[in-house]
Amino acid sequence: MEKKIENPKVFISYSWSSKEYEERVMDLAVRLQSDGIEVLIDKWIMKPGSDTINFMEKCVKDPNVNFVLMLLDKIYTEKADKKSGGVGIETQIISNEVYNNVDQNKFIPIVFDRDESGKAYIPIYLKTRFHYDLTKENAEEEYVKLVKQIYGREIYFKPELGKKPAWVDENLNSPSSLKLRVLNLKKELSSYEILEGEIKKFELKEYENEEEKKILKQYEDSKEYRDALIEVFLKNYANENFIDDTCEFYENIKDWNSQNNGLQQEIWDAFIHETFIYLIAILLKYKQYKTINTFITKSYFKKGYNENIVSFNYYFYSYHYDLISRAKCKVDGKEYNSGIATLWMENIYQSKIDKKLFTQTDLLLYNLSILLLNTDWYWFPITYIYAGNYAYESSLKDFSIRLKSKYEVNKVKSLFGVNTIEELKTLFKKVEPIIQNKRERYRYRSTFEYAELITDFIKIEEIASIN
Repeated sequence: MEKKIENPKVFISYSWSSKEYEERVMDLAVRLQSDGIEVLIDKWIMKPGSDTINFMEKCVKDPNVNFVLMLLDKIYTEKADKKSGGVGIETQIISNEVYNNVDQNKFIPIVFDRDESGKAYIPIYLKTRFHYDLTKENAEEEYVKLVKQIYGREIYFKPELGKKPAWVDENLNSPSSLKLRVLNLKKELSSYEILEGEIKKFELKEYENEEEKKILKQYEDSKEYRDALIEVFLKNYANENFIDDTCEFYENIKDWNSQNNGLQQEIWDAFIHETFIYLIAILLKYKQYKTINTFITKSYFKKGYNENIVSFNYYFYSYHYDLISRAKCKVDGKEYNSGIATLWMENIYQSKIDKKLFTQTDLLLYNLSILLLNTDWYWFPITYIYAGNYAYESSLKDFSIRLKSKYEVNKVKSLFGVNTIEELKTLFKKVEPIIQNKRERYRYRSTFEYAELITDFIKIEEIASIN
């Protein structure tokens, strides 16, 4: 935990360059000053005839100056490396402090300019030091982190220690008896038919626990059915009739579950919701992009009081997890954004699909619902809070930045149902209003972080911009 600084003071070290560059320097100084940070900079303090060397040395070594901000550009870097001019003198003073002073964190390098090829200007003696970059697209985010450090606030928060995942103690080489029954096909029955029959036999058991613990135990009893279905997906995803057989299975289970109520209904709603994410994750893992597009864009028949034809986000998604989520929060003594999402993360089917791919898929379903559906409601990725973010390397980032490659776009374009790069760019323009109007961005009410969009990591004009 850093020591909080309520009235910070900083010294700005920079090179006298062009008028435009010095205006940028002063703009930064003004902004820092307006954000409550006292700024020491030559143009505001030094008078004609003042000793510049004495001023620089005093500011650098003054214990009341909390940080020295070094704005790095071409001239600053050249003078620092050659140790010439005012910057060269400052460099000798600063480098001595950097190498010999225990409190090295006082000196903060800031990339303030780049060369024509995009390479940052950084003096040799600062090459290995952490720096902020105010030249990048996320300069605003970098500025926020800089100010937080100056005020001694945490930039990154270490997550609370979680529980041991359930899969740690699983024997990966010994399938459960249910999995064996499902995967050892009978001539007259398919895997789906066997599993459907097993699910319909499921009954809530009697447990002598506190009510919340009993609810969680009942929910945990259903996990082996989830695992068996994942194995069916893995065995059959490349089959010719996979889409039809899978949709028929889900239709049968949803029709049966519509007759249930209470905890029993929540358990199987969660089963349908979670296993659909696993289904798409498996198809994503094995690059079955066209199949994913079909699952996302086809119509589904939802039975109930009135039969409806709906899109995938209405069909597979459920938000009725009151009993299970409340029980999870009560047992753990925590207020989770989603108790069911927390259970999914603690019980991830790690041997086949890891947490990163699962959360990436949940976020991708959110993006695909925006891009491919004409609807006023999108898939809500309930696990996005476990997917990381800008600071913690979002699980969606890897997928997104690959779209900069023409080669990668040509591989995945069937996922988006397009034939050309221009069609893909046009499709992504649907996201622009959501970016501009943050109220349309999806997030939990108790968090500041939004569920991430692909366009948070890549601009539309960057799509297929490199080979």
